[in-house]
Amino acid sequence: GSLEILSRRLSYSLVWFPGSADMITRMRCATFVLLVIPLHTNAVIDKFEGKCEKLFNPWLRARYMGLFWPSTSGPSVGESYILKYEYQEFFASQPAWLEEYFDHKRKRAKIKAVSLGVEFVDIYDFATQTVTSYKSRKPSTSGWDPQTQDECGIYNIKTFKSQYLHMGFPCVPKSSDTCGMPSAKQALRYGGSYQYSSRGSIMNPSTRNINSKLYTACIDDEFMNGTYESYYYWGGDDLSFPFPSGGKEMPVRIEQHGKYWNYTTEDEFRIVKNIPWYQKDPEFSDDMFQIPHSMYCKSYTKLHEIPAMPRSFSFSQEELGFNLNSTGFLAGGFSPLSFKQIWYSDNLTYARVDMNPSQEDKGGPILKNVSGIYGHVSIVLDFPYDLAFLAHSANDECHILPIDKDFFLCTGEGNKCEQIGREKLFGMTGNLSYKGKYKESGFEGETWSRLQVDEKNPKMKLRHEVSFQAATPQAESNSARKEFIPIQQADYREEISGRKDKQEFKQQVRITNYYEFNRTQPELDVYVKHPCLQRFKSKLYTLEFDGPGLAETNKARFLPQLWRAIKNVCKPETMLRFELLDLRSPVWISEKVVYLRILDPFKENDTKTDIFFLKIKEHVDAETFAVCFKGFTKVLEEKRDAVDSNEVYVG
Repeated sequence: GSLEILSRRLSYSLVWFPGSADMITRMRCATFVLLVIPLHTNAVIDKFEGKCEKLFNPWLRARYMGLFWPSTSGPSVGESYILKYEYQEFFASQPAWLEEYFDHKRKRAKIKAVSLGVEFVDIYDFATQTVTSYKSRKPSTSGWDPQTQDECGIYNIKTFKSQYLHMGFPCVPKSSDTCGMPSAKQALRYGGSYQYSSRGSIMNPSTRNINSKLYTACIDDEFMNGTYESYYYWGGDDLSFPFPSGGKEMPVRIEQHGKYWNYTTEDEFRIVKNIPWYQKDPEFSDDMFQIPHSMYCKSYTKLHEIPAMPRSFSFSQEELGFNLNSTGFLAGGFSPLSFKQIWYSDNLTYARVDMNPSQEDKGGPILKNVSGIYGHVSIVLDFPYDLAFLAHSANDECHILPIDKDFFLCTGEGNKCEQIGREKLFGMTGNLSYKGKYKESGFEGETWSRLQVDEKNPKMKLRHEVSFQAATPQAESNSARKEFIPIQQADYREEISGRKDKQEFKQQVRITNYYEFNRTQPELDVYVKHPCLQRFKSKLYTLEFDGPGLAETNKARFLPQLWRAIKNVCKPETMLRFELLDLRSPVWISEKVVYLRILDPFKENDTKTDIFFLKIKEHVDAETFAVCFKGFTKVLEEKRDAVDSNEVYVG
């Protein structure tokens, strides 16, 4: 009776990974050596003596007598590896295929299993302390065959338990609050502290008739809390040709069997790997550790957050669109939409966009009110003033227009244009989940995504993605947060239609690529020296004052602060009417000279230019005109009694 029960247990656990998608989830007792489940604290053998025959009943001990020879190092497994192997589930006719990718240098690893057209993947990122886990299947189609997901999630690596696979990579050290990456020796339970003994050469059908050297050890496994025999068959040393993976010698078969504690229950443990592919210290590509590009993953951890944004910035963006038909080819080719350069000032409530507009842009908000647009267009927006100043290369006209609330730099809400928020400008709205690292436009980036289903058409998926430049190693070693540098924003409108046996896939894609992102506050000249404003009627004034070299040597900071001082004094409807042309120190006089240009009113009821002049003079006379910058206040005092209509002398 006991012999029959033990025989059944060994046969049942011979294949640790089942051959069907349903059984992958159901057979939790069939466990791989890299199992990640909570186990009892006591190993099967309390005092390990290197004799695994103690694990088995007396009738089996004869098999292991004389098994262990003196310890030897054996072949090296390297620091990183790629391991691929096929196995046959005991009760199923379909084989399963597994792949392990272990990149110790970049602190990442992956396990992938494929069975009956279903792919199960766990991707470990030890650098970010996350695991991305998903399963996907491919629909049967006559042409384009995209992967469609059943489920994908991102989890904290320390508490992760795979829903699909019963193997994983251990945390080192086991007791730490964070999860350090193990070595290849710890992942494979071979070499290092695992002492193996050589047992000679073996060649039989289990090694595919490859003459192999057998190395054995009794493993006291702290990670899975078990003790088991481990057999490594290394073959190929005497072959006249290398293996398909390029190596001359590799493990062609691995067997490990013994016992482990599952909570308070003692369970059998047995795995067999027949290995056609093993690479030691290979070159890895980022594609090996990425989820399918069309997949959306829900985040169950807050370990990854979008970097903090600056309040003001400038950048360039390129927009393009294309459609994919059911064969996976472009329908109509790429459609370049437009190229834009954008300046955004949150504290000044200004924005500027220079663009080569597409036909869609020309028929859209603001531009549709101007005829004859050809070539380059430049627009400055003063959001509180609710006016847009447009100039284009076709002629010298300046167009002053109301800001259309549907313009892309507006929120699109309410009755008038409100300056678009920084998050919405870069598509960072809604419930975005961290997706992983990708290379976008030649840069290594990190991607967040959001998935929506069209309520009117459940077969229609709307997928939105935003990508930001990944931190450099220097930034990652610093305690400060990573810098916000956008790379790409993409929107995918996907639809799968037709019968189940003949499905058609269609996808509409719109991509925005970002370039030359600058985190600094745009210079005032970007707005006040706009071509449209340069052509507008104005009056020129000079402000002359005595002063040390402070104003002159800090010219780049002094003029913007003087501009703000004028704003406080004059309180105009829009400060775009004021332009500080330059600060000079003529050699024939001791004073500093600022050239001030005041534009005529843009609207009929705006303040007249002479009123601004009188306000400035009034404060100068009262010695209450002050320019403050960087902890220094410069009081401008009147120097002369005579002031004509075009000059203000201050000292």
